[in-house]
Amino acid sequence: MIPTVDVNLYSPDTLAYPYEAYRTIRDAGPVCRLAGSDLLAIGRHADLRTALADWQSFSSGSGVAMNAPMNAALRGTILGADPPEHQRLRDIVGRPLTPARLGALRQRIYRTAEQRVDELVARGTFCAATDLAHYLPITVVSELVGLPEEGRQRMLDWAASAFDAMAPLEAGRFEAAMPVIGDMIRYVRDPALPARLVADGWAAQLYAAVDAGEIDKPFFESLIQAYLAPSLDTTIFATSNLIWLFAHHPDQWQKLRERPALIPRAINEALRLESPASGFSRLVSRPVRVDGIDVPEGSRVVMLFASGNRDERRYQDPDRFDIERDSSDHLAFGHALHRCVGMNLALLEMTALLSAMLPRVSEITLNSERRADNAVLRGFAELNITVR
Repeated sequence: MIPTVDVNLYSPDTLAYPYEAYRTIRDAGPVCRLAGSDLLAIGRHADLRTALADWQSFSSGSGVAMNAPMNAALRGTILGADPPEHQRLRDIVGRPLTPARLGALRQRIYRTAEQRVDELVARGTFCAATDLAHYLPITVVSELVGLPEEGRQRMLDWAASAFDAMAPLEAGRFEAAMPVIGDMIRYVRDPALPARLVADGWAAQLYAAVDAGEIDKPFFESLIQAYLAPSLDTTIFATSNLIWLFAHHPDQWQKLRERPALIPRAINEALRLESPASGFSRLVSRPVRVDGIDVPEGSRVVMLFASGNRDERRYQDPDRFDIERDSSDHLAFGHALHRCVGMNLALLEMTALLSAMLPRVSEITLNSERRADNAVLRGFAELNITVR
């Protein structure tokens, strides 16, 4: 029997602080049913890794949202595809994100980070969400995507609405998000857009695949959304979460200043503890067993990355922020073939900011905060800090 838990993952209270709900789901069993919905949920680290690697049983081809209309819209995107089509699309979308291409960007990103941190340290008090976390994605990444200026200015709104629209219909978020998503779809379908793309930008390179006959125009319109939606918000929220954690744990900040070699572990630990994306769903395409529990074909299962990242079965004292912990197997970027295609770029941006801050900032004081309101993303709309 699949146990049922009285948890509403998408209520305002749960979205504000989801970790008790995640613990309830983990404690209920390997997989459980969410009361009042048609959704199942997996919240344990080991079960998530197994399920995410088993794309034959847990399919993305019917979408990864928590409602049918959004899943219909996701078909043909890199998120809403299974192998072999998924790998073909991933290879095309990921061309600008290869290690060699990112290596060429490294110096520019580090230099830009240092300039920005110098400006903010001189100011002393600023918003770490808008003034710091936004800066590299907005000034560097959106430029690399290569939309015309009016498109760049709308990318953040488009992304937030695309993630918000993934919530179950009863959460009341889909209808509110659809006008913004509709605006994005009209924009990418504009016949005049390809001619206005910045030469050699990621979007222009993607359109070159149309000219080369690798994909058709509708596929271009679907794939370009991989650059417009997740390329900014997830990195912005991951960065603001990182700064928030250090503001709350000054001992960890001092440890990192003394041992900068811990930067990769510090970033992984922040991603584990405050994952920027709570998780996506899969459709069970054949009967499957999850750690002794039979899950029937046709079930829609929410894969709760953020819950697995706090699973006490995997991490000792999982609610503690410890930059010496090896959290490299966290699920913040997903796992297996759907692991985030932009992961290395996000890590590069976060590493550049931390590297710039360590010799310039001895103390971070949190003044005020306001979390962003989103069904899937977790981060800050405002994070006012003072640095010394």
